[in-house]
Amino acid sequence: MEFNEFFQMQFKKPEEIIKLQEKRLRKIIQFAYDKTELYHNKLKSANLTPDDIKKIEDLQKIPFSSKSDIVNNPFAAVGDREHLFKLHTTSGTSGKGETIVYFTHNDWEHYVWQNARCLISAGFTKSDIVYNATPYGLFFAGQVLHDGAEAIGAFIIPASALTTGWAHINNIKNPFFKPTAFIGLAQYLLRWGHTWLNAGGDPSQTTLKKVYVLGEPVPAPVREKIEKIWGVDCRIGYGLTEIGAGAECTEKNGYHWPEDEVIVEIIDPETGEPVEDGEKGELVFTTLTKTGTLAIRYKSGDESALLGRECSCGRTHVKLRLIETRLDDLMKVKGTLVSPYTIDDAMFNHDIESFLCVIDKEQDSDVVHLYVLGEESEKLKKLLIDEMKTRTKFSPTSIQFVKDLPQIGRKGKRVVDLRKESPLNQVIRDFENSVS
Repeated sequence: MEFNEFFQMQFKKPEEIIKLQEKRLRKIIQFAYDKTELYHNKLKSANLTPDDIKKIEDLQKIPFSSKSDIVNNPFAAVGDREHLFKLHTTSGTSGKGETIVYFTHNDWEHYVWQNARCLISAGFTKSDIVYNATPYGLFFAGQVLHDGAEAIGAFIIPASALTTGWAHINNIKNPFFKPTAFIGLAQYLLRWGHTWLNAGGDPSQTTLKKVYVLGEPVPAPVREKIEKIWGVDCRIGYGLTEIGAGAECTEKNGYHWPEDEVIVEIIDPETGEPVEDGEKGELVFTTLTKTGTLAIRYKSGDESALLGRECSCGRTHVKLRLIETRLDDLMKVKGTLVSPYTIDDAMFNHDIESFLCVIDKEQDSDVVHLYVLGEESEKLKKLLIDEMKTRTKFSPTSIQFVKDLPQIGRKGKRVVDLRKESPLNQVIRDFENSVS
């Protein structure tokens, strides 16, 4: 298959996609049963053979798999061990440890083409100069997006190794670089924009016109700030190292999911039963074209919903609701269940650069300390307290304005729960001691 044929698969009639899915499903289930320890055992434990899985609805007979299955024994999910050529890892931020994902050349080609489709969906073209600030190395996103941009014929600036915001700013405004498109974390671009504005610059006057952000949930206020500060069109992508990737189109209201490559289900995380279209639940994936690390009924831990297939862009692959919540990240604070996304959305609904929310326990009671980057403001403090109480049903224990914030982890976490043990906790405690 050539890339053009692969690209056009997004516009096939739904019944054609379902027919292709079921053909590929039968093949991959037989392959998984014959070649992998994990899925052979999953099927046997349910008294199933590959002959029992013919239609998409038959998937519901198969037990779920999860990240912990692969973490515990990475090779157990690998099909074609003879032709593996590389591996990448996830960060293990869910608390279940680092996930090792093995790739054959077949897998990588499909991943590259998926990401090329994502970039085109996000408005990228072969005429773009792409500033790729996504990490390369063991984390696979930087390299696969590099190769995806190359596949559409774009020019690429591989910039992830730079360590300071000003290094990136200077590159973006370099008259010999002139990037027109950006790939990376939304919070990085937001932080660099504020840094430049505070120094008297104007990020909206650069050559950047389009932005593709991924790697974390992006609240609407964050997207709006990025678009206003930089004068760009910002679209959001979603992907998993174990699975594949999807992206927003011009409508900017959900990720088009590559159904020719990956079957997606939405289930009730408590019962495991499928939910109705439009209803929120946990994303479950089955890869159809991979031969290295396979994923069969793989519980993602991400919450979303199926939004239908009709779209003004002409794509017929189902849309997934933008990710707001990782089920593993939900926290009970002062008796209320809350996600970091909700706190992000509440805080960035106001005119702040960034913040750090630290949840801790003092004298057997939950406390919430907010550190806001910027100048002291009683008016803003009241607004933030009211917003937090409205969104989360609890008020922060304290709010302190600070001149700097620590980098928490690779993705720069803004909501940290010190009630759970983590290697990052000492960084937070050292910071709190320094500003107390």
